[in-house]
This record gives sequence, structure tokens and C-alpha cells, in this order.
Amino acid sequence: MLDTPAIASSSYGSNTSVFALNAGGARPLGHVAMGNDIRALVANAQADRDMHNIVNQLQQEKLPMASRRLVKVVIVDPNENVPLDNCILYSGEEKLTDATDQELFFEIDIKGILDKHNEKRVTFIDKKVKERTENLEPAKIRDLKMVVVNVATF
Repeated sequence: MLDTPAIASSSYGSNTSVFALNAGGARPLGHVAMGNDIRALVANAQADRDMHNIVNQLQQEKLPMASRRLVKVVIVDPNENVPLDNCILYSGEEKLTDATDQELFFEIDIKGILDKHNEKRVTFIDKKVKERTENLEPAKIRDLKMVVVNVATF
């Protein structure tokens, strides 16, 4: 089985707010209306449960990937002993693609990039070892982090 780095996605300017509607307008989920009318309280609680169920369903469903998107791929070695100026292994140009995040990973010559990085990495000192000077071991692909930034989707 081929090891892959942890793959994450990111987007510019995304913000998610969930609001339920009642007779008085929008209110955050979980808000309990104040008042003496028990029927209004029960109706509001039911609306909160319904909205919570809808949100859970949407989060669990796999929405189809946009057919085209503008992305930027970045691969880093997250080890804190690697100096900041050496932790970025790959920072690709923004490109228009219809590939998934996993497919984007396979478009990169990760073995060549990792071999070049490991030549430098084994010279860095592991600061966690206090009693003696010990250098870092070569990184494996699974030790890396890959982030796919979605600049725009079409």
C-alpha cells in the first residue's frame, strides 16, 4: 500500500453560519426563547432539532467536487526541528484543474522532492534529545502534510 501525506483542503474566505428561523426572525441554533407560552417553547425546540438534523445530514453527505477549480498545492514537513526556511518542500503554482486532491498528489514528483529534502533533513539536530546531539531521521511520505487551497471553483 502506498503511503500518502495527510491531505487537507483550504478555501479563501469561507464562513459558515447556521440559523434557524422563528416568528421573530433569525436566531442561532440552541437559542431558547424566553416566554410563558409552552407551545412556543416546544415549537422552537422542535425547529432546533429539525435544523440540527438537516445540518448533520448535509455534513455527512459527500457533495460532488466542482468540475473545475483553481488550486494551489503546498507540501510541508511539519516537524518542529526542521527550520522554517526548509520546511516547505513544494509550493506549486495556481492552476486550473478538474482533479481531486488525491489525484493532484500523484501529479507531483514526491519521491524526488522528498529525496532532496531528506539530504538536508538528516543534518538538522533533534532538539528533543537533550543528553547528546542526534540528527533527524529521513522523513517518510506519511510524515508530510499536503494542503490544497481552493482559490476559486467554477
